[in-house]
Order: sequence, then structure tokens, then C-alpha cells
Amino acid sequence: MQLYPSLMLSAIVKHYLIIKHDHDGYADYRLFSDGNPGLVFHFKDPFLQVNACESGSKQPHSFLYGQMTHFNDIKSVGKLDMLIVVLHPHGLHALTNLSAYELNNTITPLRTVFGQEGSDMEEQVLSSKSPSEAIKAIEKLLICRVNRFQKQDGLMHGALDLIYQANGMIAVADLIQKLPVTERQLERKFKEQVGIAPKKFIDVIKFQHFLKSLQKSSSDINLSQVVYACGYYDQAHLNNCFKRQTGVTPMQYRHHDHLLAINLMQVL
Repeated sequence: MQLYPSLMLSAIVKHYLIIKHDHDGYADYRLFSDGNPGLVFHFKDPFLQVNACESGSKQPHSFLYGQMTHFNDIKSVGKLDMLIVVLHPHGLHALTNLSAYELNNTITPLRTVFGQEGSDMEEQVLSSKSPSEAIKAIEKLLICRVNRFQKQDGLMHGALDLIYQANGMIAVADLIQKLPVTERQLERKFKEQVGIAPKKFIDVIKFQHFLKSLQKSSSDINLSQVVYACGYYDQAHLNNCFKRQTGVTPMQYRHHDHLLAINLMQVL
């Protein structure tokens, strides 16, 4: 379920996502980038982070996460009850005043970044009686931090708007032609405020547009039609992008019945 932020936070928070699942055993999930950083609150059992070297370390009950440059495998160990604050691409920089690239591929407890404010917010959110009460507690802190740190950057907003309007089907050269910026300046701004290079971000938004188009298409629509409509040269090009982004094939994703979010799927 998606809920939307107050007007005062609409430039920083994209939406709130509530994920619940009553499965009471172990389950494997795959998470991949949607171009947005965010904050996570676990009301029940946190996920385990899984990697090749360790059996898994439990996520904090509340944390912020940066841009992902590769997909991640996580494991649920019980019932899921999560509130995710999905931020706009520049949202972490606006809230923390940190360079976004320093937070890439990380999860950081709220108290580590926000100090006592983060500890207080975790306590208020996790003890709340309803999603609306939890969101009210979140927005109280976020509004304070936006007022403290946010600096309007018209050029970055212009670049992001152009990329979203084109659904990622735009080249960096087109951005430079339309905006008063050099390629080097644009690279620096994206690294600082978004966390990844503009070309990488464009690829993520283009891929997300493909996933949304795929979900909306009926099962009798030929996959190639969606591929070409979303700006991919051919099926082979899309397959390579898909495998790199998610670790599965387009057909495996299309026929998947266990999506918790567009970029969070159960691995069977």
C-alpha cells in the first residue's frame, strides 16, 4: 500500500510504502535499485542481509539506505511488517547534508546519522498504533531536517525532471544541451546529490519504466513490443540489462507471483 507525504515534504519524499506478509517461516528475497534511497522501519522481524561470505546479519529495526549499484539478496525470518519512506533521488543528501555516494550500497541505523533525533523517531514510529500515526512522527523530524539542510538546486531538479519525463529514454548529451551545465559539472552534482553518475541513473529509470510497462501489459502481448516501446534495441539488449539489474530473466519476472514491490521479489 502506498501513502503520500504532506505538501511540505513532497519535494523530498516520493511516497510511503507499507509491506506486510504473514508468512511465518524463512523466505528468500531479491532487492534491486529503483533509483530512490529511503528509510526503513521494521515493526516485526527485520530481514537478514545475505552475502557470499556470511550466513546473514540482521538489519536494524530502523535504518536509512542509499543507492544500490547491484542487486542484493535478503532473507525474512518471520512475519513482515515494514514502513518504507521512499525518497526522491536527491532526498538523502537533502536530509543529511552528506555526499550521497558515501551512502551507496549501505544501510545505516537512524541513530548513527540523526543522533538522538533518530533514536526518538524510531521509538515513536515503532510504538505507533497506526500507519498515519507513524507517518506523523516521521514527518515531524524530516520537516525539521529539510528546513535545516535543504538547498534548492534548480539545475538538478531540471535534470531529474527531464529524465523522468523521458522515462529514461534520454542521453546525457541531451541533458547538457538543454541545461546550462558541462558534463563534468553534471557528473559531480549527480555523485554528490544522487550518489551515482547521470548515465547510471538514466539506465535505472529506463529499466523501471520497462518494469512498470511490463506489469501493465496483458499476458498475450509479445514481450518484444514492450522492449522496443521502452527504448531497448532488441531482446538481447534487454536480456543483458535485466540480468545485470535483477539476476533473473524478463520472463521469470513477468510470471512471478511473489512481488512485494516492483523491485522486491521472492526468490523461489
